[in-house]
Amino acid sequence: MVAQIVDICVILLILGMTYALMSEGVWGAALQFFNVLFSTIITLNFYEPLAALIATNVSFLSGFADTMCILLLFSISLLILRLATENLSPTMVKFPMPVYHLGRIFFGLAASIMTTGILLIALDASPGQKKIFGFYDYKYQPMYKNRLDKEVLAFFQYTTGYIFSHSGGSRDPLNEYGDARIFDPRGDWLIRSQEARPYGEGGILEEAASGAEGAPAEGGAEGGAAPKGGRSQDGPGIPGGTAGAAVGLAPTN
Repeated sequence: MVAQIVDICVILLILGMTYALMSEGVWGAALQFFNVLFSTIITLNFYEPLAALIATNVSFLSGFADTMCILLLFSISLLILRLATENLSPTMVKFPMPVYHLGRIFFGLAASIMTTGILLIALDASPGQKKIFGFYDYKYQPMYKNRLDKEVLAFFQYTTGYIFSHSGGSRDPLNEYGDARIFDPRGDWLIRSQEARPYGEGGILEEAASGAEGAPAEGGAEGGAAPKGGRSQDGPGIPGGTAGAAVGLAPTN
């Protein structure tokens, strides 16, 4: 019952944001979608080193470093991009009526889904129970089928593997992206996020390694199972305020 209530709240949040963005017309909704898109890319690209810096220098904030950095970077990036686009394009652009209505629904919904996804990622990185609300773990499948946090993580992995990738030695242990320096190369961000939460029981990494050997991990994006051991050189920061801790994956190269 709790799971259904949480899923309904997520759906209502998406619908509420979509309704608000639709009022800006197709042009305003499209601009906001791209603002959210680039804010998400900026956030996932820079939150790890910033969280590690905070956890190292401000010990009493270490437990919330990852969540705080995700939310702050996303909010600040979105605000700056919003102000920039409003100043560069202060008036609505006229479109034919069918394009106007379909476009504002599409871009409003897309921006709302991505915003909700980044909020869920911040929740995943929080230092709470390993199963949030008593049920929300890396394997949970909502009633609307697609895990929004997983989809956003998979999208960002794709951008760093193909679209915005740059070389820097062998950074992909699964050899899917060549020598590109990618985010979450094994696709196990959600698994490691759950393992890093300080409360509750269960060895998620060991369970995933033994139960899904040779199969894709059910983490942030497509990838291999998470083996037991240290930490990847290029995986994302360990959520829950232990950025840089030795809880994660050992490099296989």
